[in-house]
Amino acid sequence: MIAARVPARRRPVWGALFLALLLASVAGCGGDPFTLSAAGPWTYTTASDAPFERVAVLVTITNRSGDDLAVNPADFLVRDGNHRVYPADPTAAAADARAVQLAYGARHGVQGIAPLPVVTLRQDDVLTGFVVFTVPTGARLVELIWRQTDSDTVVPLTPAG
Repeated sequence: MIAARVPARRRPVWGALFLALLLASVAGCGGDPFTLSAAGPWTYTTASDAPFERVAVLVTITNRSGDDLAVNPADFLVRDGNHRVYPADPTAAAADARAVQLAYGARHGVQGIAPLPVVTLRQDDVLTGFVVFTVPTGARLVELIWRQTDSDTVVPLTPAG
């Protein structure tokens, strides 16, 4: 039996092809598993205690991975310009939902926004809802933080309109 030999000049082509495929597969895995954006904060009228006010932040999450993504509004914080952090207040979000909806709707002409629910997002699911925070009156909030088991995701707050 006579073995065929590949000429030496063709071997690098197969190696280059293999390397290109390997790099493409690694690059495909490097994408963000989800996107997070935040608009706000905006204040709304409530019966909160005097040195504090309640603010809402509109959050949009898109699950870009094949894995499930657990979302819980209690996992969010906001950071002010002095690096102080304030946890989400899910109880206030439920109690003040109508006030938040009225304030946002009056300001932006949008109806039907709801508090961010506790939910599991599947691949390509998109979720939008608001998270409420109780902060010192006049606090200048600059970032939204989403605390997860293995990392924190931080996004700048952009004006809600």
